[in-house]
This record gives sequence, C-alpha cells and structure tokens, in this order.
Amino acid sequence: MNHEIQAMLTASEGRYPTRAEQALLRGWAEQVETRLAALEAIRAAEEAIVGQALDEVLAAYPNVEKFYKGIRTSGVRDLSLVLRYCAQALLRDDLQYLEDSLLTWMSTILRGVGLAPQFIEDTYKAMMKAAARELPPAVSELLRPYLERCVAVLPGKTEAAT
Repeated sequence: MNHEIQAMLTASEGRYPTRAEQALLRGWAEQVETRLAALEAIRAAEEAIVGQALDEVLAAYPNVEKFYKGIRTSGVRDLSLVLRYCAQALLRDDLQYLEDSLLTWMSTILRGVGLAPQFIEDTYKAMMKAAARELPPAVSELLRPYLERCVAVLPGKTEAAT
C-alpha cells in the first residue's frame, strides 16, 4: 500500500477521515486503472527491456564477463527483479516502497560483490533507455522516476531515504 495512504489510514483510526484525507485516497484511486495498465505493459516488455539493457552494458564493458562468471544469468535475474520492484512501486505510486523493499539492501550487495559504481550506474541507465524504447511513452514516463531512483541509489552515490 502507498505509504502516505497507509499513514493516513492509521492516523484516522477511531475517527472518520477528513476531507483532505478522503481527497488523498480518491486521487490515488483515480489512477489505479492507469497504473494497472502500465504494470501490464511493463510485464509484457520485461524480456526485451532486460535483454537490451544487459546487451548494451556488456558491450560497453567487454571484460566484465571474464571477471564475473555467470554475469549474464545473474544480470537477467537482477535486472528483472529491479524492474518488477519498480513496477510494484509504480502501481502503489510509492517511491518509498522501492527504497524500503529493494534499494537499500540491493545497493549493499552490488557493491559487496565488487561491481564498480560506474558499471552499476551504466547498467540501470541502459535499462532506462531500453524501457523508453520498448514502452509506450506514457508508461515510460510513469516508470521513469522509479528507474531514476535506481540509477541514483544502486551505485551507492546516493543513500536511500529512510
């Protein structure tokens, strides 16, 4: 659930929601169908987005496969996971969900296995470009802030908001 709505519902326990609280909930609900359609478009394009991003980054870093055996397999797994969490955050309209559920721990792991911050950044920038190519423009725009946050946080250059 969207963290703002969850906080509002918690705050309004034992009383009726105020008009402002009701407006927040209505505004979120009005976008559910659009967000569900976006989620479906992302699901349908996932293989192409992930494949293009991985191909682009491995072409830019040809030696990485020598140092990280199985990087293609783990890359597909990791990029798919990130895209799915971004889609869930988009559905919820909740960037905080993405940070709490994925970015904090994944950035630590990516750096812990020794991947260079620039490689990580370039990987998720490649995924943004692939998503822009494969998704309808409106869906790409909805997804963009979540992918941008991945580009900022996963390389370790920016900390996730807590």
